[in-house]
Amino acid sequence: MGKIYKAYEPAMDRYVALKVLKLDVPEQERRRFRREAMIGSNFAHPNLVRVLDVGSVQEGKLEWMAMEYLRGRDIGEVIEKRKPMPVPLLVDVFRQVCDALRYIHDRRIVHCDIKPENIFITRDPMNRRLVVVKLIDFGIARNLDPPFELMQYVTGDPRYIAPEQQILNGPFDHRADIYALGMTLYEVLTCRHPFEELLAGTVAQLLMAHRERTPSPPSTFLGDDIPRGTAKALDDVFARACALDPARRFADAAAMQQTILAVGK
Repeated sequence: MGKIYKAYEPAMDRYVALKVLKLDVPEQERRRFRREAMIGSNFAHPNLVRVLDVGSVQEGKLEWMAMEYLRGRDIGEVIEKRKPMPVPLLVDVFRQVCDALRYIHDRRIVHCDIKPENIFITRDPMNRRLVVVKLIDFGIARNLDPPFELMQYVTGDPRYIAPEQQILNGPFDHRADIYALGMTLYEVLTCRHPFEELLAGTVAQLLMAHRERTPSPPSTFLGDDIPRGTAKALDDVFARACALDPARRFADAAAMQQTILAVGK
């Protein structure tokens, strides 16, 4: 739907990420772009990317938003290296993601697109030893408060989408984000997707797996360097986060965060 550029803002002597919407984007997507800008501009949380400005040119046809520029890499790039993330770092990263989810869920916002590519790892500019995690891209976020926007198609990445989120205009809540975060945790921990064997197949097969199958526990693919107790605890986190029935998942991001923190003790 658009492109993101690194741009320099002379007045503030800083770089920004400039997200520009394509000219031929349908009006529904334009409304979603504006909503993303509005949502992001109201965030005040260290684990959420800030929207700094928004505007348009060419008589309103070319719309853009400026966001804070992040130096680092997303978790998707980490997974591509096929080197599992150490458990202490994994605990810290997912603790911060849970903090971001607590913040947005308290405001009745569901991200709807939690995945490795939308979890960005950077450093604190004042202390480069501190890892800072940013949850990015609220392009398909949903507000749970009315009025509800009727969608023309299901939104979400088929690799991580919760079963209930697959129903067009069906009811789902913040637990869809918890499911997707559990899928992401599995992939970061093992460097393989829970349904790895289906990724080369059809989208329909992958979606059906989310609805009907329970993947092998992540400990199946962990090395001997991870203590058995830690591996079992990580299995439990994944099982609760990705239960097919939302009622059996973690009640909220705070509960998931507490369980993840206990793994690191």
